[in-house]
Amino acid sequence: MERKLISLFKKFILFIPLLFYFGERSLIAYDEGIYALQAKWILENNNWITPMKWGGIVDDRTIGIQFLIAISQKIFGEKIFSIYIPIIFFGLLMIWLTYKIHKEIANEDFPIISSLILSTTFLWINYFHMATQDIAFASLTTLGVYASIKSYKTKIPIFYFYSGIWIGLAFMFKTYLVFIPFFAIFPFIFKAKVLRESFYWLGLIVGFLPFIVWGTLMIQINGWETFSGLYTKLISLSENNEFTNPFYYYLWNLTLNALPWSFFSLIGLLNLPKDDKVSNYFLLRYPLKIIILLSLFSTKTPYYPLQILPLLSINAFLGIKYIFIEENKLTKFLKKFLFDIFPFFLLFPLIYINLNKSTINIGEEKIVLINIIFIIFSVCWLNIRNVKELKSKFVLLLLGPYLITSLLVQSGTLNDRSKLIRVETQKIFRSNNLSEKKIEVITSGLSNVKDTKKIIKIATLTPKLGNGVNSIKSLQPNQYAWASIPDKKQKEDKEYNIIYESSILNPWKLIIKK
Repeated sequence: MERKLISLFKKFILFIPLLFYFGERSLIAYDEGIYALQAKWILENNNWITPMKWGGIVDDRTIGIQFLIAISQKIFGEKIFSIYIPIIFFGLLMIWLTYKIHKEIANEDFPIISSLILSTTFLWINYFHMATQDIAFASLTTLGVYASIKSYKTKIPIFYFYSGIWIGLAFMFKTYLVFIPFFAIFPFIFKAKVLRESFYWLGLIVGFLPFIVWGTLMIQINGWETFSGLYTKLISLSENNEFTNPFYYYLWNLTLNALPWSFFSLIGLLNLPKDDKVSNYFLLRYPLKIIILLSLFSTKTPYYPLQILPLLSINAFLGIKYIFIEENKLTKFLKKFLFDIFPFFLLFPLIYINLNKSTINIGEEKIVLINIIFIIFSVCWLNIRNVKELKSKFVLLLLGPYLITSLLVQSGTLNDRSKLIRVETQKIFRSNNLSEKKIEVITSGLSNVKDTKKIIKIATLTPKLGNGVNSIKSLQPNQYAWASIPDKKQKEDKEYNIIYESSILNPWKLIIKK
């Protein structure tokens, strides 16, 4: 037991530079900022049932991730890091489930490799460091895959229970989107006779309890019409909107966002063992069904395929192993290209970055780190042909992506996404001693998307935020507010004094009502 714990701890250490960032953080506007604000309003108003937005009811989604963020901040304090604790939990669960699924269907050594591939995939690490519901949803669908495989293999009741519970829990985060992984997994659990087991149905009921309880309270407090938004949201996803993309969108977008692992994953897919029903279903048919079903929707976003990344990571492992072990014309060509020619292609972006330091504006220290990492990446891949042990080949292959991903995280690139606004906003509160003052937002200033995005970022950094008021006239005397005020009106209006304004926060100004 002690050896297992030590071994687990050693493996966990590998993920620390990828998953944990303790520096200054700031959020993007949508959807991360909105969820953080809704959690803030839960705490400010002690309203744990109704999702709010600038004083109005949000009826197009559940309160799942906002509720968890609010609980986290209630327990660990209202710091920005607390916002990410639920996401860290689900991300760790997803990494562990990838490890376990690898052992079940790849039947290979080195299951840690698939977990490392997942955590060094840009699409995954990018959304892991966002306070949204996407990693939580993807983690629960991965639980469904793992539980279904274990149900089929072991017939143990607890896995039947897990095979049902994930559906309702995932519904609490993404509502109707849960039917896509459910339809993809249904043929397998039907053939495996999982539906005949009472523990499956018990899990299904327990999983939906949070939604049933929340939904019942929502109807009692706000009426039946508050549920209309959930249906309206589903319809809007099926119609043309700003996120409408062609049917083949995921073929290029997922491939690009998962490089270099998407290439190896394709090799793995093409060489799956035909006699293994479980691996064929979950490494080929299941992800293919997910992509096809997602492609039927008019709305297509980069994060919808997050749920299949654990399986693509396992495929990538199998593809890499095939290239390393097999000796044929294809693998000889791939080895020549990947480990003799491709490393030199990395010099082109490196040269471009060094020649355009002033325009890229990422700082001299980061330029030095990028140079070091790209050189290490190239040297590692160039030396793969010179080592014989399979384990050493995997280490050299992973080291480059691992270091690049660690740099993205530890430099704050994925965590401090609104740095200029953060620094400016923090300066206001420090210099004016406003950390204990409630500050409203004048919602009439939310006239366009650009201004709305900026105030969302500012509001997430505001220690005590009001629910929002429609106009300056609605403010009480000596009350503070963020207001979007044109310069002409600013000269004429005598209702308020401007406490702070700057080009970074423009058009938003901090004012106080006279």
